[in-house]
Amino acid sequence: MAPVVLAKYLADAWELLKPAVKIILDDEYKSVDIPCTKIYMAVQRACFADADPETVQVHIFGLIEQECEPHLASVLQSLAKQISDDPSVLLPLVHNCWLDFRRKMLFVSDLAMYVTCNEYTLWDGCQKLFHKQLSMTSQLQHQVITAILGLITDERSGKTTANNTSDFLKNLMEMFLGLSRYVFEKPFLDSTSKFYSEQAEKILQQSDISNYLKYVEGVFHAERKKCREHYFFFAACCLQLPRVLERQLLVAHVSFLEEGFKLLMDESLIDDLGRMYRLFSREDYLLHYLDRSLKSYILAKGEGARQEGSLHELHTSIDKIWRRCFFEDELLDKTIRDFFEGMGLHVPGQWECSED
Repeated sequence: MAPVVLAKYLADAWELLKPAVKIILDDEYKSVDIPCTKIYMAVQRACFADADPETVQVHIFGLIEQECEPHLASVLQSLAKQISDDPSVLLPLVHNCWLDFRRKMLFVSDLAMYVTCNEYTLWDGCQKLFHKQLSMTSQLQHQVITAILGLITDERSGKTTANNTSDFLKNLMEMFLGLSRYVFEKPFLDSTSKFYSEQAEKILQQSDISNYLKYVEGVFHAERKKCREHYFFFAACCLQLPRVLERQLLVAHVSFLEEGFKLLMDESLIDDLGRMYRLFSREDYLLHYLDRSLKSYILAKGEGARQEGSLHELHTSIDKIWRRCFFEDELLDKTIRDFFEGMGLHVPGQWECSED
């Protein structure tokens, strides 16, 4: 179709859509009639007037965003004047502002029904516009992120429950979806690292190896659940979160865990050894810490056992733990085999054991 005709159809559609958008933004739609059918037909005609309807949609989205931008800027600037250091005051204000803007954008989307065939584009534009205006009130954005991280910390500390904060937190975090990792992701991971570093020190002061392992396993389980329920918007956060936990809860305290491993082996504490293996077998680099502990244990016990003539009994005990707790891990099997054979004990292969 001729560009002149397309331009006319676009102008006709926008002439109807523009005042409707303003009515929605000003919350006047309950008292002012909006010609929904006319708007829909005009937008549809404009889209079908071009060989590439998506190009027309994007153009209409741009016009909608331009109309919404001054309104949203005014709202957020007004909100910035109400800044409070109290998260219980600040977060509900921002939360309601975000939900209100999202509601109005969905209304606009319903109004121009043809445009919603590319709903993701409209939703993406809505979020980007909110991000843009929020970032222009940098102090407000900083305080909002700090308050959200505080809310997450309170939940981790048990001061609030996930049931009470789940939807609230998801809505707040949704505002930052798609932003640069330095806006939300990095502060989130830094806050997580600091929290669990401090928590690990506290737990270690009042726990033995058994209770510490239970605590760490519980943290991994709880954070994995939160990734599904709260943080799923931020795939990068969920991918990096386990590495943060591994560094602060396992690697940072590897000396304590290696000493604890000796105690668990001496007392054949099957459940705790299984728990330790599950934690350290998460990644290859972690498993090498457990392998190092096992090597150290065999060397420490093996010399005395060889002198006492009980090397076979020691191997049998460790082999039983390997089967029950270490799930017949190949790396640990090789360590057991190599170290005992190095001390002169013949270690039968799997096929030899099965024939017996």
